Amino acid sequence: MFSTLFTVLLAFLGVSLLIVFHEFGHFLCARASGMRVDRFSVLGIGPVVLRLGWWKGTEFVISAIPFGAYVHIVGMEAGEDPAQALPPLQEKDEDGVRTPAPVVYDPNDPYLYRNRPVWARMLAILGGPLANYVAATALYVGLFVVVGPEEPVTVRADSQKMSDTAVAAGVKPRDEFLRAAGQDLEGVGPAGRLAAVTEAHKGETIELVVRRDGAEVPLQIPVNEAGRIGVGLRPAKVVRVPVTAGEGALLGLKEPWIVSWKNLQGLGQLFTGKAGISQMTGPVGIVQGVAQAAEEGPASYIKWLAMISALLGLFNLLPLPALDGGRMIFMLIEATLRRPINRHVEEMIHGYGMLALLGLILYVTLANDFKLARLFN
Repeated sequence: MFSTLFTVLLAFLGVSLLIVFHEFGHFLCARASGMRVDRFSVLGIGPVVLRLGWWKGTEFVISAIPFGAYVHIVGMEAGEDPAQALPPLQEKDEDGVRTPAPVVYDPNDPYLYRNRPVWARMLAILGGPLANYVAATALYVGLFVVVGPEEPVTVRADSQKMSDTAVAAGVKPRDEFLRAAGQDLEGVGPAGRLAAVTEAHKGETIELVVRRDGAEVPLQIPVNEAGRIGVGLRPAKVVRVPVTAGEGALLGLKEPWIVSWKNLQGLGQLFTGKAGISQMTGPVGIVQGVAQAAEEGPASYIKWLAMISALLGLFNLLPLPALDGGRMIFMLIEATLRRPINRHVEEMIHGYGMLALLGLILYVTLANDFKLARLFN
Protein backbone atom coordinates (compact mmCIF):
# COMPACT_ATOMS: atom_id res chain seq x y z
CA MET A 1 0.00 0.00 0.00
CA PHE A 2 2.80 2.41 0.95
CA SER A 3 4.66 1.58 -2.25
CA THR A 4 1.58 2.38 -4.36
CA LEU A 5 0.99 5.69 -2.57
CA PHE A 6 4.65 6.62 -2.97
CA THR A 7 4.66 5.95 -6.72
CA VAL A 8 1.42 7.90 -7.16
CA LEU A 9 2.94 10.81 -5.22
CA LEU A 10 6.09 10.56 -7.34
CA ALA A 11 4.00 10.62 -10.52
CA PHE A 12 1.93 13.56 -9.27
CA LEU A 13 5.09 15.48 -8.41
CA GLY A 14 6.74 14.69 -11.75
CA VAL A 15 3.76 15.82 -13.86
CA SER A 16 3.34 18.92 -11.71
CA LEU A 17 7.00 19.86 -12.26
CA LEU A 18 6.50 19.58 -16.02
CA ILE A 19 3.62 22.06 -15.78
CA VAL A 20 5.78 24.37 -13.64
CA PHE A 21 8.47 24.23 -16.33
CA HIS A 22 5.83 25.03 -18.97
CA GLU A 23 4.80 28.15 -17.06
CA PHE A 24 8.43 29.09 -16.50
CA GLY A 25 8.82 29.09 -20.30
CA HIS A 26 5.94 31.58 -20.58
CA PHE A 27 7.48 33.70 -17.80
CA LEU A 28 10.96 33.72 -19.32
CA CYS A 29 9.79 34.60 -22.83
CA ALA A 30 7.32 37.22 -21.61
CA ARG A 31 10.05 38.95 -19.62
CA ALA A 32 12.53 38.61 -22.51
CA SER A 33 10.05 40.32 -24.85
CA GLY A 34 9.55 43.25 -22.46
CA MET A 35 6.22 42.35 -20.84
CA ARG A 36 5.13 42.96 -17.28
CA VAL A 37 4.66 39.75 -15.30
CA ASP A 38 3.34 40.53 -11.86
CA ARG A 39 2.88 37.05 -10.41
CA PHE A 40 4.38 33.60 -10.85
CA SER A 41 2.86 30.84 -8.76
CA VAL A 42 5.74 28.38 -8.80
CA LEU A 43 3.59 25.71 -7.18
CA GLY A 44 -0.15 25.37 -7.30
CA ILE A 45 -3.19 27.26 -8.51
CA GLY A 46 -5.97 29.13 -6.72
CA PRO A 47 -5.63 31.48 -3.75
CA VAL A 48 -2.15 32.43 -2.59
CA VAL A 49 -1.08 30.73 0.65
CA LEU A 50 2.60 31.70 0.79
CA ARG A 51 4.46 34.68 -0.64
CA LEU A 52 8.09 33.90 -1.46
CA GLY A 53 9.21 37.37 -2.47
CA TRP A 54 9.61 39.82 -5.34
CA TRP A 55 12.08 39.98 -8.21
CA LYS A 56 12.09 42.69 -10.86
CA GLY A 57 8.37 43.40 -10.51
CA THR A 58 7.24 39.77 -10.26
CA GLU A 59 5.84 38.29 -7.07
CA PHE A 60 6.66 34.61 -6.54
CA VAL A 61 4.06 32.67 -4.58
CA ILE A 62 2.75 29.23 -3.65
CA SER A 63 -0.98 28.65 -4.14
CA ALA A 64 -3.62 26.60 -2.37
CA ILE A 65 -4.14 23.71 -4.82
CA PRO A 66 -0.71 22.03 -4.99
CA PHE A 67 -0.69 21.02 -8.66
CA GLY A 68 0.83 22.82 -11.61
CA ALA A 69 1.59 26.54 -11.67
CA TYR A 70 0.52 29.76 -13.35
CA VAL A 71 1.96 33.02 -14.65
CA HIS A 72 -0.02 36.27 -14.73
CA ILE A 73 1.07 38.49 -17.62
CA VAL A 74 -0.40 41.97 -17.14
CA GLY A 75 -2.91 42.99 -19.81
CA MET A 76 -3.35 39.52 -21.32
CA GLU A 77 -6.97 39.00 -20.31
CA ALA A 78 -9.75 41.00 -21.92
CA GLY A 79 -11.32 41.90 -18.56
CA GLU A 80 -8.26 43.82 -17.40
CA ASP A 81 -9.36 47.25 -18.55
CA PRO A 82 -7.64 49.38 -17.49
CA ALA A 83 -4.83 46.87 -17.14
CA GLN A 84 -4.84 45.97 -13.48
CA ALA A 85 -2.12 43.97 -11.83
CA LEU A 86 -2.78 41.40 -9.16
CA PRO A 87 -2.86 43.14 -5.76
CA PRO A 88 0.23 42.76 -3.61
CA LEU A 89 -0.18 42.83 0.15
CA GLN A 90 0.87 46.03 1.86
CA GLU A 91 2.53 46.37 5.23
CA LYS A 92 0.40 45.42 8.23
CA ASP A 93 -1.82 48.19 9.56
CA GLU A 94 -2.17 49.03 13.23
CA ASP A 95 -4.60 46.11 13.66
CA GLY A 96 -2.08 43.67 12.19
CA VAL A 97 -4.05 43.18 8.96
CA ARG A 98 -2.48 43.18 5.52
CA THR A 99 -4.75 44.95 3.04
CA PRO A 100 -4.34 44.28 -0.67
CA ALA A 101 -4.08 47.40 -2.78
CA PRO A 102 -4.55 47.07 -6.54
CA VAL A 103 -1.84 48.33 -8.85
CA VAL A 104 -3.28 49.98 -11.96
CA TYR A 105 -1.15 50.49 -15.03
CA ASP A 106 -1.73 52.96 -17.81
CA PRO A 107 -3.74 51.11 -20.53
CA ASN A 108 -1.37 52.67 -23.06
CA ASP A 109 1.70 51.31 -21.30
CA PRO A 110 3.78 49.80 -24.16
CA TYR A 111 4.94 46.97 -21.89
CA LEU A 112 1.49 45.47 -21.32
CA TYR A 113 0.80 42.23 -23.18
CA ARG A 114 -1.83 43.64 -25.53
CA ASN A 115 0.36 46.59 -26.44
CA ARG A 116 3.38 44.54 -27.40
CA PRO A 117 4.12 43.70 -31.07
CA VAL A 118 2.77 40.47 -32.50
CA TRP A 119 6.21 38.83 -32.53
CA ALA A 120 6.62 39.51 -28.79
CA ARG A 121 3.21 38.03 -27.94
CA MET A 122 3.96 35.00 -30.12
CA LEU A 123 7.21 34.47 -28.26
CA ALA A 124 5.48 34.70 -24.87
CA ILE A 125 2.85 32.16 -25.94
CA LEU A 126 5.35 29.79 -27.55
CA GLY A 127 7.54 29.89 -24.44
CA GLY A 128 5.49 27.24 -22.61
CA PRO A 129 5.47 24.53 -25.29
CA LEU A 130 9.12 25.25 -26.14
CA ALA A 131 10.05 24.78 -22.48
CA ASN A 132 8.35 21.40 -22.49
CA TYR A 133 10.29 20.33 -25.58
CA VAL A 134 13.52 21.52 -23.96
CA ALA A 135 12.73 19.49 -20.84
CA ALA A 136 11.81 16.43 -22.90
CA THR A 137 15.01 16.70 -24.92
CA ALA A 138 17.16 17.08 -21.80
CA LEU A 139 15.53 14.06 -20.15
CA TYR A 140 15.85 11.88 -23.25
CA VAL A 141 19.47 12.90 -23.87
CA GLY A 142 20.41 12.24 -20.25
CA LEU A 143 18.64 8.89 -20.26
CA PHE A 144 20.12 7.65 -23.54
CA VAL A 145 23.64 8.84 -22.74
CA VAL A 146 23.67 7.28 -19.25
CA VAL A 147 21.84 3.96 -19.78
CA GLY A 148 21.21 3.82 -23.53
CA PRO A 149 17.95 3.41 -25.45
CA GLU A 150 15.80 0.41 -24.65
CA GLU A 151 14.62 -2.28 -27.02
CA PRO A 152 11.50 -4.18 -25.91
CA VAL A 153 11.63 -7.95 -26.35
CA THR A 154 8.19 -8.62 -24.88
CA VAL A 155 5.13 -6.43 -24.32
CA ARG A 156 2.34 -6.48 -21.77
CA ALA A 157 -1.20 -5.17 -21.51
CA ASP A 158 -1.52 -1.55 -20.47
CA SER A 159 -4.16 -1.15 -17.76
CA GLN A 160 -5.04 2.29 -19.12
CA LYS A 161 -5.94 1.13 -22.61
CA MET A 162 -8.09 -1.98 -22.58
CA SER A 163 -11.37 -2.24 -24.45
CA ASP A 164 -14.40 -3.96 -22.95
CA THR A 165 -14.02 -6.68 -25.60
CA ALA A 166 -10.46 -7.44 -24.47
CA VAL A 167 -11.52 -7.50 -20.82
CA ALA A 168 -14.39 -9.85 -21.66
CA ALA A 169 -11.89 -12.12 -23.43
CA GLY A 170 -9.96 -12.42 -20.17
CA VAL A 171 -7.04 -10.07 -20.74
CA LYS A 172 -5.81 -8.56 -17.49
CA PRO A 173 -3.53 -5.59 -16.85
CA ARG A 174 0.15 -6.53 -17.04
CA ASP A 175 -0.43 -9.80 -18.91
CA GLU A 176 2.77 -10.46 -20.85
CA PHE A 177 2.07 -11.47 -24.46
CA LEU A 178 3.97 -14.58 -25.58
CA ARG A 179 2.23 -15.99 -28.67
CA ALA A 180 -0.62 -14.98 -30.96
CA ALA A 181 -2.24 -17.38 -33.46
CA GLY A 182 0.73 -19.69 -32.98
CA GLN A 183 3.28 -16.97 -33.79
CA ASP A 184 6.03 -16.25 -31.26
CA LEU A 185 5.94 -12.63 -30.06
CA GLU A 186 9.15 -12.70 -28.01
CA GLY A 187 12.16 -10.98 -29.54
CA VAL A 188 12.99 -7.68 -31.19
CA GLY A 189 9.89 -5.75 -32.21
CA PRO A 190 7.17 -7.63 -30.29
CA ALA A 191 4.53 -4.96 -30.93
CA GLY A 192 5.19 -5.13 -34.66
CA ARG A 193 4.96 -8.92 -34.58
CA LEU A 194 1.58 -8.75 -32.84
CA ALA A 195 0.35 -6.12 -35.30
CA ALA A 196 1.33 -8.37 -38.22
CA VAL A 197 -0.63 -11.27 -36.74
CA THR A 198 -3.76 -9.27 -36.02
CA GLU A 199 -3.60 -7.62 -39.46
CA ALA A 200 -3.64 -11.08 -41.01
CA HIS A 201 -6.63 -12.20 -38.93
CA LYS A 202 -9.07 -9.28 -39.21
CA GLY A 203 -12.57 -10.20 -38.08
CA GLU A 204 -11.41 -13.51 -36.59
CA THR A 205 -10.86 -14.84 -33.09
CA ILE A 206 -7.29 -15.89 -32.35
CA GLU A 207 -5.55 -17.64 -29.49
CA LEU A 208 -3.42 -15.30 -27.42
CA VAL A 209 -1.06 -16.89 -24.92
CA VAL A 210 -0.06 -14.63 -22.04
CA ARG A 211 2.20 -15.01 -19.04
CA ARG A 212 0.37 -14.23 -15.81
CA ASP A 213 1.89 -14.73 -12.36
CA GLY A 214 4.56 -16.96 -13.88
CA ALA A 215 2.11 -19.26 -15.68
CA GLU A 216 1.11 -19.37 -19.36
CA VAL A 217 -2.59 -18.67 -19.89
CA PRO A 218 -4.28 -19.23 -23.30
CA LEU A 219 -7.07 -16.77 -24.22
CA GLN A 220 -9.45 -16.52 -27.15
CA ILE A 221 -9.58 -12.90 -28.26
CA PRO A 222 -11.45 -11.35 -31.20
CA VAL A 223 -9.69 -9.16 -33.75
CA ASN A 224 -11.83 -6.33 -35.11
CA GLU A 225 -12.11 -5.30 -38.75
CA ALA A 226 -9.36 -2.74 -38.26
CA GLY A 227 -6.95 -5.46 -37.17
CA ARG A 228 -6.92 -4.54 -33.49
CA ILE A 229 -7.55 -6.47 -30.29
CA GLY A 230 -8.30 -3.39 -28.18
CA VAL A 231 -5.30 -3.58 -25.87
CA GLY A 232 -2.67 -0.91 -25.38
CA LEU A 233 0.87 -2.20 -25.04
CA ARG A 234 3.75 -1.37 -22.74
CA PRO A 235 7.25 -2.85 -22.73
CA ALA A 236 7.57 -5.84 -20.42
CA LYS A 237 11.09 -7.16 -20.82
CA VAL A 238 13.60 -4.78 -22.38
CA VAL A 239 17.26 -4.84 -23.28
CA ARG A 240 19.45 -1.78 -23.27
CA VAL A 241 21.25 -1.05 -26.52
CA PRO A 242 24.84 0.12 -25.91
CA VAL A 243 25.59 3.44 -27.65
CA THR A 244 28.28 6.08 -27.46
CA ALA A 245 27.58 9.38 -25.70
CA GLY A 246 27.32 11.11 -29.07
CA GLU A 247 24.87 8.52 -30.40
CA GLY A 248 22.80 8.76 -27.22
CA ALA A 249 22.69 12.55 -27.45
CA LEU A 250 21.60 12.41 -31.09
CA LEU A 251 18.86 9.89 -30.29
CA GLY A 252 17.71 12.08 -27.40
CA LEU A 253 17.47 15.11 -29.67
CA LYS A 254 15.29 13.17 -32.12
CA GLU A 255 13.03 11.36 -29.67
CA PRO A 256 10.65 14.23 -28.68
CA TRP A 257 9.83 14.80 -32.35
CA ILE A 258 9.35 11.09 -32.99
CA VAL A 259 6.94 10.92 -30.03
CA SER A 260 5.11 14.00 -31.30
CA TRP A 261 4.77 12.64 -34.82
CA LYS A 262 3.38 9.30 -33.60
CA ASN A 263 0.81 11.09 -31.47
CA LEU A 264 -0.14 13.41 -34.32
CA GLN A 265 -0.82 10.31 -36.38
CA GLY A 266 -2.97 9.00 -33.53
CA LEU A 267 -4.93 12.27 -33.46
CA GLY A 268 -5.40 11.98 -37.22
CA GLN A 269 -6.88 8.52 -36.76
CA LEU A 270 -9.18 9.90 -34.07
CA PHE A 271 -10.54 12.61 -36.37
CA THR A 272 -10.92 10.23 -39.32
CA GLY A 273 -12.75 7.64 -37.24
CA LYS A 274 -10.02 4.99 -37.44
CA ALA A 275 -9.56 5.26 -33.67
CA GLY A 276 -12.13 5.90 -30.95
CA ILE A 277 -12.24 8.30 -28.04
CA SER A 278 -11.96 5.24 -25.79
CA GLN A 279 -8.24 5.24 -26.61
CA MET A 280 -7.71 8.71 -25.13
CA THR A 281 -6.22 9.20 -21.67
CA GLY A 282 -7.07 11.94 -19.19
CA PRO A 283 -5.14 13.42 -16.26
CA VAL A 284 -5.84 10.46 -13.97
CA GLY A 285 -4.65 8.04 -16.63
CA ILE A 286 -1.50 10.07 -17.20
CA VAL A 287 -0.64 10.04 -13.49
CA GLN A 288 -1.43 6.31 -13.37
CA GLY A 289 0.87 5.67 -16.32
CA VAL A 290 3.73 7.61 -14.73
CA ALA A 291 3.11 5.80 -11.41
CA GLN A 292 3.38 2.43 -13.14
CA ALA A 293 6.59 3.60 -14.80
CA ALA A 294 7.95 4.65 -11.39
CA GLU A 295 7.31 1.13 -10.13
CA GLU A 296 9.39 -0.22 -13.01
CA GLY A 297 12.44 1.83 -12.04
CA PRO A 298 14.12 5.23 -12.48
CA ALA A 299 14.86 4.79 -16.21
CA SER A 300 11.23 4.01 -17.01
CA TYR A 301 10.06 6.91 -14.83
CA ILE A 302 12.36 9.40 -16.58
CA LYS A 303 11.34 8.07 -19.99
CA TRP A 304 7.65 8.60 -19.20
CA LEU A 305 8.24 12.10 -17.86
CA ALA A 306 10.14 12.93 -21.05
CA MET A 307 7.28 11.58 -23.16
CA ILE A 308 4.63 13.48 -21.15
CA SER A 309 6.67 16.68 -21.45
CA ALA A 310 6.84 16.32 -25.24
CA LEU A 311 3.11 15.64 -25.36
CA LEU A 312 2.36 18.69 -23.21
CA GLY A 313 4.27 20.77 -25.71
CA LEU A 314 2.46 19.18 -28.64
CA PHE A 315 -0.99 19.42 -27.03
CA ASN A 316 -0.58 23.10 -26.23
CA LEU A 317 0.47 23.83 -29.81
CA LEU A 318 -2.75 22.40 -31.26
CA PRO A 319 -4.70 25.19 -33.02
CA LEU A 320 -7.68 24.96 -30.67
CA PRO A 321 -9.31 27.77 -28.65
CA ALA A 322 -7.95 28.19 -25.10
CA LEU A 323 -4.68 26.46 -26.00
CA ASP A 324 -1.43 28.23 -26.83
CA GLY A 325 -1.82 27.10 -30.43
CA GLY A 326 -5.29 28.68 -30.58
CA ARG A 327 -3.90 32.01 -29.38
CA MET A 328 -1.19 31.74 -32.03
CA ILE A 329 -3.87 31.43 -34.72
CA PHE A 330 -5.45 34.70 -33.63
CA MET A 331 -2.08 36.43 -33.71
CA LEU A 332 -1.36 35.08 -37.19
CA ILE A 333 -4.73 36.47 -38.33
CA GLU A 334 -3.86 39.81 -36.74
CA ALA A 335 -0.48 39.84 -38.48
CA THR A 336 -2.17 39.04 -41.81
CA LEU A 337 -4.92 41.66 -41.45
CA ARG A 338 -2.53 44.16 -39.87
CA ARG A 339 -5.05 45.16 -37.26
CA PRO A 340 -5.93 43.73 -33.85
CA ILE A 341 -8.88 41.40 -33.41
CA ASN A 342 -11.59 42.43 -30.96
CA ARG A 343 -10.11 41.20 -27.68
CA HIS A 344 -13.49 40.50 -26.08
CA VAL A 345 -14.55 38.31 -29.01
CA GLU A 346 -11.24 36.46 -28.88
CA GLU A 347 -11.49 35.86 -25.13
CA MET A 348 -15.10 34.72 -25.50
CA ILE A 349 -13.98 32.13 -28.07
CA HIS A 350 -11.16 31.01 -25.79
CA GLY A 351 -13.61 30.83 -22.89
CA TYR A 352 -16.02 28.55 -24.76
CA GLY A 353 -13.05 26.56 -26.00
CA MET A 354 -11.87 26.05 -22.43
CA LEU A 355 -15.33 24.86 -21.37
CA ALA A 356 -15.39 22.39 -24.26
CA LEU A 357 -11.88 21.20 -23.42
CA LEU A 358 -12.76 20.73 -19.74
CA GLY A 359 -15.87 18.82 -20.77
CA LEU A 360 -13.79 16.51 -22.96
CA ILE A 361 -11.24 15.97 -20.19
CA LEU A 362 -14.04 15.20 -17.72
CA TYR A 363 -15.63 12.73 -20.14
CA VAL A 364 -12.35 10.97 -20.89
CA THR A 365 -11.51 10.83 -17.18
CA LEU A 366 -14.84 9.30 -16.22
CA ALA A 367 -15.22 7.03 -19.25
CA ASN A 368 -11.63 5.85 -19.66
CA ASP A 369 -9.52 6.66 -16.60
CA PHE A 370 -11.98 5.76 -13.85
CA LYS A 371 -12.33 2.11 -14.70
CA LEU A 372 -11.68 1.41 -11.09
CA ALA A 373 -11.45 -2.35 -11.38
CA ARG A 374 -8.37 -1.89 -13.53
CA LEU A 375 -6.54 0.84 -11.66
CA PHE A 376 -3.24 -0.36 -10.24
CA ASN A 377 -4.04 -4.05 -10.79
